Amino acid sequence: MVEYELESAQLKALIFDLDGTLYRQDSLRRAMAVRLVRAHLGRPRLGMRTARVLTAYRQAQERLRDFQSVSSYSGDLVAAQLQLTCEQTQAPPDFVSGCVSRWMETEPLPLLASRIQPGVVDLLSAARARGLKLAVLSDYPAEAKLRALGVDGWFDLVLSAQSPQVGVFKPHPRGIQVALDLFGLSPCQCAYIGDRADVDGAAAEAAGVYPYILGPGRGFAELEQLLEGTRLAQPLLDLA
Repeated sequence: MVEYELESAQLKALIFDLDGTLYRQDSLRRAMAVRLVRAHLGRPRLGMRTARVLTAYRQAQERLRDFQSVSSYSGDLVAAQLQLTCEQTQAPPDFVSGCVSRWMETEPLPLLASRIQPGVVDLLSAARARGLKLAVLSDYPAEAKLRALGVDGWFDLVLSAQSPQVGVFKPHPRGIQVALDLFGLSPCQCAYIGDRADVDGAAAEAAGVYPYILGPGRGFAELEQLLEGTRLAQPLLDLA
């Protein structure tokens, strides 16, 4: 178990993951699966091909979480994920890009607002009232999703793995380090909030910031209460 102790008065910034953290990702994916099937009722082969591409694209992301894997593709994260997906599915790049643009970037947007995590806005309001800086660090471009959720106005900084200064997926800590540099803060003044211990928790640990991983009994309401106390409790996080 990693030991953390963070004085509430010392805290100056919160950095949030997006997918699965600010909204319920499992619910969204189920709804999108239904939409995908309905859109291809008359073209089932195209629907199956599209589904295979989307699955391969997500799997490519997991493979590229290893920084060395990105480096082997000349460090171009977007091109690397596209190439891996094409190799896996034998689909042409234009088809893959079209599937990703429609089914991962555009079609989900109208469904996001109804799936925002309980307590998000209350926490953002409480953090802002305390004078905390707020940022998002996502594995995918986040601006459109934040607008769809109705929370884009809360954040001082929005970064993604595709940002020029970042260029890697978590758990590489570079995105968190970039946020700290831009805020002019040290790791001990920041907490990173996510939903995956193996990705978000590991990135936070590598960057030296306090990790808060959402899970059963650990939501935004509890984090808001912790911010009001004298110190943040040791996170329930085992990265061993």
